[in-house]
Amino acid sequence: MEKNFYEELGLEKNATKSEIKSSYRSLVKKHHPDAGGEKERFLAIQNAWETLNDPIKKAEYDRKNFSCISTLDSLHENWEEKFNSKKYNSSIKDKEVETWLKDVYTPINRLISQIIKPLNNEIKELSADPYDSQLMENFCSYISISQKKIEKVDKIYNKKLVPKSISALGLDLYHCFSQVKDALSELDRYTQGYVDDYLFDGKEMIKEAKRIQSNMALEKKNKNF
Repeated sequence: MEKNFYEELGLEKNATKSEIKSSYRSLVKKHHPDAGGEKERFLAIQNAWETLNDPIKKAEYDRKNFSCISTLDSLHENWEEKFNSKKYNSSIKDKEVETWLKDVYTPINRLISQIIKPLNNEIKELSADPYDSQLMENFCSYISISQKKIEKVDKIYNKKLVPKSISALGLDLYHCFSQVKDALSELDRYTQGYVDDYLFDGKEMIKEAKRIQSNMALEKKNKNF
């Protein structure tokens, strides 16, 4: 392949004017026919120098020979910028997920567990004598405390939007605490009239909440959240 003028002078295409001049002088001394150099090589050096030393000729030469390369370099830079931008956006999304899990999912899941876990024991104690005022008072206290926790859950959930990438998990979380909220309403109705249907419905809703909670934990584990 024929050398371009920069290669002829042993330079890169972004060489400065002083670098071009310095290289030319060095090569002329080395390849001058009077110093035993080859005439063809010497003429090639001279030809390169005459073009690269003239600002107008050099600009025209660069435009003709390196505009394509410049375009490729530009395309590469644009691609690299877009790639890095995607990486950056991906990083932002990962951070959003991490923040939502820490600030929303984890505290809500903890509050839901604090409501669900004691329920069976609370019902068992009440079942010893549902008409005992102290036992009923204890059960009502559990419901009241749990309802306050659900109010807190509502506020936490509405504090941050669910990232789109985990919208399914966000929806499951909403369904989970909605089941718990409705269950507490049914249990509260039971305490007001001792209608067993309310107690049964409340327990079934809590079971569904537990099922959703287990599925969420599994999904979170499978996706390494």
